[in-house]
Amino acid sequence: MSSTVDQKNQQGFYGYPQIREGPETPPYAAPPGNNPVLRGLPLAIAGSLATKFNLIGSFLWSNTGFGILRQIRELDDYEPRYDPTVIKLHKSTNNKPNAEASNDISAEYQEASNRHYSAAYYTSAYKAGKLTPTQVITGLLDQISAKKQHSVAFLQIIPEKVLAAAEASTARYQSGQPLSPLDGVPVAVKDEADLDGYDKSFGSPIDYTRKNGGTSWCVKKWEDAGAIIVGKSNMHELGLDTTNNNPSKGTPLNLHNPSYYTGGSSGGSAYAVASGLVPIAHGADGGGSIRIPAAYC
Repeated sequence: MSSTVDQKNQQGFYGYPQIREGPETPPYAAPPGNNPVLRGLPLAIAGSLATKFNLIGSFLWSNTGFGILRQIRELDDYEPRYDPTVIKLHKSTNNKPNAEASNDISAEYQEASNRHYSAAYYTSAYKAGKLTPTQVITGLLDQISAKKQHSVAFLQIIPEKVLAAAEASTARYQSGQPLSPLDGVPVAVKDEADLDGYDKSFGSPIDYTRKNGGTSWCVKKWEDAGAIIVGKSNMHELGLDTTNNNPSKGTPLNLHNPSYYTGGSSGGSAYAVASGLVPIAHGADGGGSIRIPAAYC
């Protein structure tokens, strides 16, 4: 029965997932509440102490059982999904999307004075020989490295990895074989996604890096297309609010008015795009975490 339903649902879609049985896991039993119930002034004091002393915050976190899913080892090898991963096809065809057509760049090179550089601008400039990805990334790293003007937008940058990707992209353009319209385009990845070789903390002092490494599917697609990931962008701590005020990792302020926040929780990515550092940045949205910073910035 399920196979028949699966085949029926695949009609008219590209990339529709096959039905896959999940792992068997032990029944979940909610742990008893171990943390004290606080209200009013005691709650305010406890909250202040938890933000100032990492040990207290870590203890309270573990005591609540928030990390219980991390103890289900059967889930370690399951890649998180970032929808949409399914493409609806036109009614008149069930063919796959035309990848060759998507690699065509129709925009011709033009100067980009008084505006931020777009992905199309970078690609056209590379093809015209006006710029190379190595030149772009070298200049960009000078703006975002530690203690530089825009470093607060990023939580982690590995310059040698970024430069290596830029040099590989430059070589592809010099040989006339760019991978896609994103080849050589600088992009930023929110600290919520996995990126092999980088840490993941969800903007907090806690290490959530996957022990088996790996890169999130959506980020891997960028890498496969030749995009240059310049670093992990700032976010609201644990994604639990909408301002991106982050006392643990630093707070990127709104480029249009530094008296205001960028919004969150994808505030670092919003800052990077609004400042013109990158034309495209990764975000994740469960309750406005892309929509709010996009509106603010």
